[in-house]
Amino acid sequence: MNKHYDDADNQMRELEETKRLKSSEDEQVSSEVFDNKTLDVLYKLAKQGYINSLNGVISTGKEANVFSGVDDDGNNVAVKIYRIVTLDFKKINEYLAGDPRFKNHGGNKRKLITSWTQKEFKNLNRLKKIGLRVPQPYTAKENVLVMEYLPTSKHDQTAATPLYKAHLDNSREVFDEIIDAMVKMYNNAKLVHGDLSRYNILMSNNHPYIIDLSQATLTSHPNSDKLLNRDINNIVRDAKKFGLELSYDKIENKIKNH
Repeated sequence: MNKHYDDADNQMRELEETKRLKSSEDEQVSSEVFDNKTLDVLYKLAKQGYINSLNGVISTGKEANVFSGVDDDGNNVAVKIYRIVTLDFKKINEYLAGDPRFKNHGGNKRKLITSWTQKEFKNLNRLKKIGLRVPQPYTAKENVLVMEYLPTSKHDQTAATPLYKAHLDNSREVFDEIIDAMVKMYNNAKLVHGDLSRYNILMSNNHPYIIDLSQATLTSHPNSDKLLNRDINNIVRDAKKFGLELSYDKIENKIKNH
C-alpha cells in the first residue's frame, strides 16, 4: 500500500471504500485497536481475501479485541487484534523465553507481538491436528489473527457464549470433556494452556472449545508444572460454580499418568 495516511481515520475510510472493512461503533473500539500499523495489516489481509467485512466486537480482553467478520467467500470469521499499547511485554518475553520455537527479540516490541500472535496460531494448529475443540486458525500477520468463528449452535449464529456466562444442563459431561482436552493437550500435543478457566472456554453446539492460547507453553518449559497446577486449580474452582466437586489429585494423576 503506497498511499500515506495522515491518521487512522483516513486509513479506515480507505479500507471501507476498498473492502467494506467496517469499524464497530462499540465504545471499546478506539485508536488503541485501530492504530495505523494495525489498519495496514487489516488492509493487506483484506486484499488477500481473509477479511471482506469487519463487524461488531465479540469480546474485549486485557490484551486483545475479537471481532466478527466475513471473508471473501462469505464465511464468518473471528478476527483477533492484539492491542499493542496495552500488552504486557515483560510477560510476553517470559513466555517466549522458554519456547525454542521462537527467538528472543529483546526489546523490539513489533517483533515480540508478531511472535506472540504466531505462537497462538501455532498452538491452535497443534491442538487442531490432534482433534481438540479449538477454533481453526486461518492466518496470522503481525498483531492480527484470523480464525474460525464459533457460533452458539447451528441454528443460532450468534457468537458462542463463554463458559462463565453459560447455563449448563450437562455440566458433568462438559467438565469431563474439558479434563479430557487437558489430558490430550499435555500428552499428545505436549502443551499446557497456562491460563485455562471458564473465561477461556466457549460453549458452541453444547461442547466446550478452548481459546486464548498465546501463552500456552510446551511441557518442556521450566514453568510448565506451575502453569498446569494453575489450570487444574482453576477448573476445580470453576466446576464448583456448576455444582460439581472435582478432585485436584485425580485430575493431575489422569494428566500425568495417561
